[in-house]
Amino acid sequence: MRKQLLYEISKPVIAAVGVQNVLRAIVESITRGTGSKGCSLLVLDREGGKLYHRVSYGISDDFVEKGAVEVDETLREVLGGKSISIPDVSVDPRVRHGKEMAREGVASILSIPMRSYGGIRGVMRVYSSERRDFTKDEIDFLDSIAELSGLVLEKEEEHDRVALEAERAREELHRMSDERERFLYFMRMVAHDLKAPLAAVQSYLKVMLRGSTGPLTEKQEAWLDRSVKRIDQMLELISDIVDMSKLEAGMIAPELSTVSWTGVLENCVEVARGLTDAKGIELAVDIPPDLPEIFGSEVRLCQLLNNLVSNAVRYTPPGKRISIVARQEDDEVVVYVEDEGCGIRPELLPKVFDDFFKGDPESGEGTGLGLSICKRIVEMHHGDIRIESPAPGKAEGTRVTFSIPKGAICDLTYWEKQKEEEP
Repeated sequence: MRKQLLYEISKPVIAAVGVQNVLRAIVESITRGTGSKGCSLLVLDREGGKLYHRVSYGISDDFVEKGAVEVDETLREVLGGKSISIPDVSVDPRVRHGKEMAREGVASILSIPMRSYGGIRGVMRVYSSERRDFTKDEIDFLDSIAELSGLVLEKEEEHDRVALEAERAREELHRMSDERERFLYFMRMVAHDLKAPLAAVQSYLKVMLRGSTGPLTEKQEAWLDRSVKRIDQMLELISDIVDMSKLEAGMIAPELSTVSWTGVLENCVEVARGLTDAKGIELAVDIPPDLPEIFGSEVRLCQLLNNLVSNAVRYTPPGKRISIVARQEDDEVVVYVEDEGCGIRPELLPKVFDDFFKGDPESGEGTGLGLSICKRIVEMHHGDIRIESPAPGKAEGTRVTFSIPKGAICDLTYWEKQKEEEP
């Protein structure tokens, strides 16, 4: 039952992100989740006498690149199916390279076999910088992860087949005359193929979080919850990539209609209240009832406002205010979203509309595409967008202002014209 469940989980994950990325995520998650120094997956060679580092995290290159690890008596026990914990490598006679371990700062080692349907593929090692006795519950849970690693390694052959299909797809794309269209087509296809398996993996993890596959320890629950959040971020990125490709390829024609600015803004205010109320942020709204209409995409204009509000909420602390203000000035409608958050450093302001730019890359929040999508939507409606930080007349916060001409008609050929004008 356990092996089958792990096998079913591994299939969509590998299809979504690839073998190497899955293995890298496993060693990084184990290291962070257990509070260890590092983790390595060592793969057994065909002769069965040596182990090679396939992927590692938290371990120096010198340690990894010292060469193959000879299968000694202890490792032979692990490859026979037994997990072995060595709490103190400095005094345990089973450790053959104690000095190297000491130089690396390793005090304890836990070695676990990586099982698969075809047998044991290698050894997962968890390194601790402090003397540590792993509990039985910890070892049992890590044994499940090691088994998942073994199944992932076993799926490499299928991964190679997928890579071959991707190469054929790449050759097909080369037959297209326009490089930009090839890229956008590829992005749409990749995003489509990623979204379904990621959603499936997320549902598996949520089933486990609900306890349907058995009780979880507090630490296991925390790891699974963190994984669900990571997948949420990936799904958000995929959606943004799909939106960008549609905008640049002019694929939003079915969305076009005569749009009421007042209706768009009022719908977005409802969404904004849900975001601000949940975080304890005050929402101030000033929208006149008689704004003019334009011929455009209500879906994209709502996306524009929602992206700006979502950004404002992300960087505004509880108790502060976000304002949504709209007005008609001469022959255009001007809208701005202003927050009382931490603001943007002056040197970053010229980059905020660049693709994949994130002001705080360490936060892990956002995709870095929100503002670049906003810029595309505004420019397709013949408008202009700008950002100011601190907000005008204040010492903090950020204001994003966009303006769109009254009676504007969305131009689906905007990006084609931009391309033709490029030198």
